[in-house]
Amino acid sequence: MSSDMVAGGAGGVTLRVRVLLSAVIAIASAVVLVWVVTVLRTVDYGFDITDEGYYLLSYRWWSSNPLALTGIQYIYGPIFQLLNWDIASLRVFRLVTVILGHAFFGWSFMRSLRVRRPTAPPTKLWEFAGIAIILAAAGMCYSWLPLSPAYNDVILLGSLTGVSCVLWAATAIEQERKPPIWALTLAGVVVSVMVLAKWSSVVVLTLIVVAAIVVLSAQGIQAVARGIFWALAGATAVAAAVHFLVVPLTVAIPGILAVNRFIADTSYTPATLLEMYWTTGIKLVGEATKQHFLLLIAAGVAVVARHPVLRIAAWLLAAAGLGLSIYRALDEGGLAGGAANNGKFQVTLLAAVLVAVVTAVVAVIAKRWTPGKENLRSWVVLGMLAVLPFVQAFGTNNPLYLIGFNAFAAWAALMIAVLTSIETAPLVARTTTALVTAGALVAIAAISYGGLMLNPYRSAPHRDLTTLTDLKPLGSLKLTQATAEQFTALDTLLKPYTTPSGRPIIGFDKMAGIILMLRGRPFGEAWVAPKERERTAAGIVEVCSTKEPWLGDRQPLLFFSRRVGQLEIDALRTCGLDLKVGYKLIAPPASTMNLQIYVPIADPAGRPAKGAG
Repeated sequence: MSSDMVAGGAGGVTLRVRVLLSAVIAIASAVVLVWVVTVLRTVDYGFDITDEGYYLLSYRWWSSNPLALTGIQYIYGPIFQLLNWDIASLRVFRLVTVILGHAFFGWSFMRSLRVRRPTAPPTKLWEFAGIAIILAAAGMCYSWLPLSPAYNDVILLGSLTGVSCVLWAATAIEQERKPPIWALTLAGVVVSVMVLAKWSSVVVLTLIVVAAIVVLSAQGIQAVARGIFWALAGATAVAAAVHFLVVPLTVAIPGILAVNRFIADTSYTPATLLEMYWTTGIKLVGEATKQHFLLLIAAGVAVVARHPVLRIAAWLLAAAGLGLSIYRALDEGGLAGGAANNGKFQVTLLAAVLVAVVTAVVAVIAKRWTPGKENLRSWVVLGMLAVLPFVQAFGTNNPLYLIGFNAFAAWAALMIAVLTSIETAPLVARTTTALVTAGALVAIAAISYGGLMLNPYRSAPHRDLTTLTDLKPLGSLKLTQATAEQFTALDTLLKPYTTPSGRPIIGFDKMAGIILMLRGRPFGEAWVAPKERERTAAGIVEVCSTKEPWLGDRQPLLFFSRRVGQLEIDALRTCGLDLKVGYKLIAPPASTMNLQIYVPIADPAGRPAKGAG
């Protein structure tokens, strides 16, 4: 999409330009079609009882269980309820938000880039090509995570929307207009929603706010004050809407604070997280450089290949580099999606980004970057796009890149910016960058397909998911025949205890999805993990301190996937529950999915006491 490749000049658009732009749109649209159709094919297949089960269980009881690490349940919970608690519909809702969020970002970015690229062809095909590339990059949202939405989606889409607001302000300023009020207000809305979803989002929000202040400062302190005013108005409006229409903040905030207090002494320290982020990030960069070094060298040489002999060498080097990189991607699992291939496919895509970075740096140094198009504001925006994928992932207990590559659209935008700024560079440089960009899109198609069909998150491959159950909470979800039979047998065995729905159940550990499937509700936090046993115990104690921990005589059922510990026994005693005296094992673990399931002896029917709420 560089100007030499696509420019038609002010007098019109040549046929060659239209063909090139149409080809870009066709390739990117094909990638979009691959991942969107694949998502639609899989929305009613598979179910992860761990992470996805936790999200869904917290959404199911969003209005009655304030103990949660974040406020994400107050965002997706009401939506889940409006969708009649249908999991497949919620997955479709996520797909719609991913498409709309990336389309808005793509439109905002290309609109802003048009101002910076005066020699770009005067046709809307140019914008459509960029938007299509960014939409294709959105497929990385389905590279390995669960199909249901979570706080990572809110942070990603919020970050892209916040950047879009900055782009609208920057475009207005370049056109000597005031930034639109709606964009400034929307930025404030994004701030409130992201903080509610995940408190660590303040890191990426700080980055966006700093960029916004730099952009607005071009019109003086009054423009900055105006931006802050409307942003605060948007943030306040969201806070008021949540407080009066969803959940009182006096209920939501104490519940979130309580959970964060539980984990304060056991969670990773900021220093530990930063060290882990750094070491894993450096390792990934090192692996990408090692596997694709020839392509990176070729990208740098191509920019300065002016002499005919050097130009020939650059073409040969680029061809060899591309060939080696394709071989490496195929041989090292760099095109395979799913959690099993984490640390592999990210190498392939990072190599594509590094090609763009090397090209840009060498072009600036060698004065091959088109002069007169960039200023402080545009460089700040480009810098923000460069670091956004990693920064928006801050707060995860995993390596940053595992969550960061969900935001590959920001890097796709950066690649577009580079490609449209090197028209004075040799043809070999422009061709290499364009081919690498196209190759990244093809890789995304393969990765998203693999992450959805071949290696779905903690689920059997799509081809093995053939069996429906009559379990209402799972709706139309298809499971493996063995899993469906196990779930049905467990439901039949426990029906006297789980009817009517809403029986409190504690699943030790990571079995929130089973609680949801049995129509149960969490007792304490919905998230119960083996490495955070103190946190789980503190949540139980917190619930037991309330006036009515459960309705009537519906004492919680207890599920254990491990040996019962003294920590859990002591926590239950704060509720007046004695595991050894008041509970019995309902059946041998071999007949209950290898779970130790304890039910109250005093309440064999499992029904609420007469007159109980």
